[in-house]
Amino acid sequence: MTANKATSFGALTDHFGILAIVKGAGTLGDVLELVGSNAVPRAQARADAQDENEDVAASAYHGNSAGEIKEASCTYVLKSGTLDLSDIDIGELEAGILAEKLAASTANGKWPEIVVTGFLGLETIVAPSGLTNKFQLPAIVITGAKRAQPLGFTVTTGRLTASSISFNCSMAEQQDGVGEPVAHGVSGGTGELTAEFVRVDTQPAWALAAVLADSAGDAKFLAEVTQVPGADEPQAAWHTANGAAAFIVPRIAAA
Repeated sequence: MTANKATSFGALTDHFGILAIVKGAGTLGDVLELVGSNAVPRAQARADAQDENEDVAASAYHGNSAGEIKEASCTYVLKSGTLDLSDIDIGELEAGILAEKLAASTANGKWPEIVVTGFLGLETIVAPSGLTNKFQLPAIVITGAKRAQPLGFTVTTGRLTASSISFNCSMAEQQDGVGEPVAHGVSGGTGELTAEFVRVDTQPAWALAAVLADSAGDAKFLAEVTQVPGADEPQAAWHTANGAAAFIVPRIAAA
């Protein structure tokens, strides 16, 4: 029993190498704890040939016959200190590894959580001229404390109860004549943030933080509020509200 525990109980894999990112005199592994990890071979597509009765006469599967492409996910908890999201990139982190989405969330009574999802086992992606295949995240700082925290916005009235921010890019795939992948690309770069409030005396209100613009005042992330906090007024309960905003995530230029 002891031998099995060492290899199959609580042994998690940092597929995206987040814990190893250098931060000051240490690494992000000093403030983050990996609490969930998976890597599952991507399911193949099925093509059927039908006979005169519309019954299946033959089937073929394609899309990942070699089983090299895996859909991966890692969940991290910010256990202490602070995390600056600009220390992490999304996109092609290294050859074969693509972080397609990063989502951070906080809530009252919970430690901040970061979930990264993407793919392993891809072909090396050719970057556009003068650019990389990575996308820059804004400098939003999260504290390793069990509480709801504003992520890219400020709260002017009301009490914050939960928040989330996500960053996305899109993986593109080219298949050959039999439906097997022969090339991959990455593009896009978008983000969304949401906030949940409870009303105490005044209707909740918020404003996007200056961090979503660069130092010159230009809208580097082109943020826009898509939903201002409204009002949900249930019977015999505190009133609540939700807000949302969207922004772009810029591609990082080549050094």
